Amino acid sequence: MSTLKDKRVLHRIKRKVEELKLDLTGYTVLTEVGSALYNFTPVIAALANAKKVYAYTRDSKYGLAENIIGNCSRVLKELKLTSKVSFHSNKVDRFHIGEADIITNSGFLRPLGKEKLKYTKENVVIPLMYEKWELRESDVDIDYCKERMIKVAGTWENHPDLMVFEHVGSLALKMALNAGYEIYNNKIIVWSDDHFGELAERAFLNVGAKETILTTDERILYESIDDVDFIFICDYDEQKEYGTNSFFNFTKLQSINSHFGIVHLYGKIDFAKNKDVLANVFPQFDGHASLMSHTLGYVGINPIIDLQIAGFKVAESLLKNSECEFSQLI
Repeated sequence: MSTLKDKRVLHRIKRKVEELKLDLTGYTVLTEVGSALYNFTPVIAALANAKKVYAYTRDSKYGLAENIIGNCSRVLKELKLTSKVSFHSNKVDRFHIGEADIITNSGFLRPLGKEKLKYTKENVVIPLMYEKWELRESDVDIDYCKERMIKVAGTWENHPDLMVFEHVGSLALKMALNAGYEIYNNKIIVWSDDHFGELAERAFLNVGAKETILTTDERILYESIDDVDFIFICDYDEQKEYGTNSFFNFTKLQSINSHFGIVHLYGKIDFAKNKDVLANVFPQFDGHASLMSHTLGYVGINPIIDLQIAGFKVAESLLKNSECEFSQLI
């Protein structure tokens, strides 16, 4: 029997599929079945009337393949859509690649390189399921896609019909609160020079932060750290490791301020190396460059579900050569 959360997710999927007029009739989809909200990725395609969905997974830190498949199967059974989806937890079958009209840029299918894409049919499309500027070279071999004339496109997340990116502010607030910071009357450094930082700073100010400093200037960092409550690290493009002798030296910073903490959304941070150096690091696991420590699913269901559906809509528009305002062709 569906949980209350499952029912809410399914209500959101059906509503957004209808709003965006997503119609995958006649198309075969190759995608993943993941944990949490990504458990519903094959469900979205099935509810949009895809002809067939091949859903891949594997054991990972997020869950066991057996449990992930079981959860999704239960939902599909209640929807009477079991026959639409085929689950797999092994190497991606080249015949499934060859059948697919849509191949999603999903974690359990990556990397999408020549060794997989050489089996695709003509006119196959790849929706990135995020904005095109977020594309990592390790995800999709764009040069090979261009050589094969495989259409690849991102999704404009802040299109007025989506506004997915606006949830970044809520994400920043939730992470900071769960790290133990009041935000109200706190002094906060937001380490960023991009839109992630702008949204985080705005959110902190809206709930009464005493002062926010938006910067990626180390001189300003060291000058301002003495009475800072926490640093919110969310510089998407930074590839250097935080806390090293040559960059963002945690030991040096702590010698000026022994009580400040780190909340990391983006950034390469070795948690084990720094947990004894700093009073507080959140989340309490390693951070990675250009990869969210917590996705927007940490806020709730809407941002992830809406983005997934919009990504499939981008794929539909590529296949039908139709207009789609939030399609970002690469």
